[in-house]
Amino acid sequence: MKPVGLITYHSAYNFGSVLQALATQQAIERLGYPVEVIDYRPIQGDYFYHNLYFRHQGLKYFISDCTMIPVQRQRKLRAQRFEEFITANLKLSTPRLSQPYELETLADRYQTVVSGSDQIINKHSNELRDVDWQFMDPYLLTWTSHRKISYASSPASMSDAELNMIQNPLQSFSQLSAREFDACARLEKVTGKHVSNVCDPTLLFDANEWTRQISLKQPRINNDKGYILYYSLKRPRIVLKTILPQLRQLSHRTGLPVVVITPLAGFVPKCPELINCLDSGPIEFLSLIRQAHFVITDSYHGTLFSVTFGTPFWTLDSGEDSRKGQILTKLGLANRVIQSIDDVNSAESKSIDFDAAHATLAAFRDSSVEYLKSALKD
Repeated sequence: MKPVGLITYHSAYNFGSVLQALATQQAIERLGYPVEVIDYRPIQGDYFYHNLYFRHQGLKYFISDCTMIPVQRQRKLRAQRFEEFITANLKLSTPRLSQPYELETLADRYQTVVSGSDQIINKHSNELRDVDWQFMDPYLLTWTSHRKISYASSPASMSDAELNMIQNPLQSFSQLSAREFDACARLEKVTGKHVSNVCDPTLLFDANEWTRQISLKQPRINNDKGYILYYSLKRPRIVLKTILPQLRQLSHRTGLPVVVITPLAGFVPKCPELINCLDSGPIEFLSLIRQAHFVITDSYHGTLFSVTFGTPFWTLDSGEDSRKGQILTKLGLANRVIQSIDDVNSAESKSIDFDAAHATLAAFRDSSVEYLKSALKD
């Protein structure tokens, strides 16, 4: 039996991207199919994630560079941990590919190709925003005439006009799905085809499955009382000026140190209230979420893994990202959304009905697996 080809953002130094790739791979295997993660690493993506410092990309990247100089060692260790995780856990195709036209060499390698998840059809993602539209072709599977399936692919902030530009390749898919409700409706309008709503691949595993899948570690935090985890993708200016002072105040209020993971704003001043865990790889990230007293995050996947592990959490939302709001509303957890760290009420941090949320999630997981099962079988 030929393997199922899976193409997604599997090599980004982003926790959600790498972990969703692993979950999708495992979900397909559990349905009885051999699977191969297509090792396509586009040049722009490699440049964005692999270079320690960005050059000639404007003021905001120059500022980021300045904050990253003191944490160069941690960044190198972070990159090493990501590469080790990818190599150890993903079944990668060979050879590695970096240009869209190179995918044509795989035209007859797979009878079925799954495209997804993550923002692989979003022209504004880090991998695609500064390159020509042809760099989206590998994820739109224009290089194969065999069966094409999308799983939880997200157009994110793509406009309707931009979606119309990829209408034809999307219409060539035998099965389409998206992880956001509104994305399903928009893609249906563009393609004229039914688009199923499925969960993000990381939600296909419950807490026990993630723990079995990955050898999670006991975080090395020297505090018997525990810690608060803050994970954010915000940039240096707001982190240094606003966020870190708020976190120090929160630490004083709760008596707990705050573990900080801010990949885009690496520097954290040394002080008793804050612990910089910038060097965390995927294993360390999951371990820190699982053991935290509670989590504060503006990240979609930071939110999802808090739910999965049943770790009390607060989700910061500026209104720019509907993904978090949609899934939390579905799970009955919309009240966990706050606008500022100052809104954190530590007394209410543990007042979450995870049993009800997990029951809803289990049903969503079952329907999503059924979609994938049916799409692969048909």
